Amino acid sequence: MTDPRTDVLEALRSYAIRYQESAHHLAAFLDLPMNDGAALGEILWAENEGNPLSAARLHWRIGMTSGATNALIKRLEARGLVTRTRESEDRRIVTLRATDDARLQTAPFLHASADDLQGALASYSDTELATHAAFLRHFASVLPQSTSPSTD
Repeated sequence: MTDPRTDVLEALRSYAIRYQESAHHLAAFLDLPMNDGAALGEILWAENEGNPLSAARLHWRIGMTSGATNALIKRLEARGLVTRTRESEDRRIVTLRATDDARLQTAPFLHASADDLQGALASYSDTELATHAAFLRHFASVLPQSTSPSTD
């Protein structure tokens, strides 16, 4: 019999792997290098959540050096998928935004995934979802922390 704690940890690991694989699939769908596709996915997600990324925050999210991240952003800009803007009061901070073309190109891939995710979520009650969300946030909070900038 499997220990329930081990089973939960393995399920979390499995989800993390599948999430990473989905970023690879998005990159392949867009004919982008894997890191570029993963970065575009992070940019889209953050923007959709109302908290667009700076280049500094992106570099921590995708685990690349700031120089490599800058080169990646230049490639995405050259493909017309990302723009850099200076939106904050601190004009030194550059905000990354997906272009309309990026949204158009990613829509078929993301909408299919969104439909599947919504179907999976619909099989749980709001109370169950709140419990799962609290559980996942707690587990995320005990993972080793980077020295990532919290705001910028």
